[in-house]
Amino acid sequence: MSEATQTQTLEQSLNKTDFGHLIYENRKIFIGIIVAILLGVGGFVLWKQSQKSQSQDVAVKVFEFRTKTWDGAKNGKVAIPELVKQFEGLDKDVQSSPVMVPVVLEMGKYLMEKNALNEAEAIHSKVVGSHPVSSFFLSMQRAVILEKLGKAPEAIAVLENLAKDKDVLMAAKVNLELGRLNLMNGEKGKAQTHFEYVINTFPNDEQAKLAKLYMAKLNQ
Repeated sequence: MSEATQTQTLEQSLNKTDFGHLIYENRKIFIGIIVAILLGVGGFVLWKQSQKSQSQDVAVKVFEFRTKTWDGAKNGKVAIPELVKQFEGLDKDVQSSPVMVPVVLEMGKYLMEKNALNEAEAIHSKVVGSHPVSSFFLSMQRAVILEKLGKAPEAIAVLENLAKDKDVLMAAKVNLELGRLNLMNGEKGKAQTHFEYVINTFPNDEQAKLAKLYMAKLNQ
């Protein structure tokens, strides 16, 4: 069958319906759309494979850091300055990856016990929590470190940023700490606002009892 006959047959078949006529008249556009869809699907599959490969690569780097550098620091084979240097040398996506969060929290506790507060802050300042749970624990530990460093305003800023998240974990605890830090920083008005928020919003929470004690101290 000649090409002309095939084209004519296709045209006759498609012209039997209005929709078919529309397809035939715009066949180049429709073919282009189909090709674009196929390319899009193929691109998505490749992107997913790339994401999986990237996640595996990050996990490997975290494992290597934990087993070589962090374990070495705990065993006294890697000095604290070298621990910080090695961590700072990691890619940002490795520093803040979910699998790195437990390691960071463990290092933070270790460094605080060693009174290496500046080093603990140097590590925490590089990490960003990507999930409400990780954000809570990272921010709470960093706030403690900053408070111990005598940097109450910076600690307040960390917790204020945490409190902005509508899905913040343990909101009563976060606001109680904000009240306490503001009170310590001489900001009695702000402290009262946070304590009242805890008392009114979480009346049956253990933090509300503590907030009432702080309020009593405020009113003395």
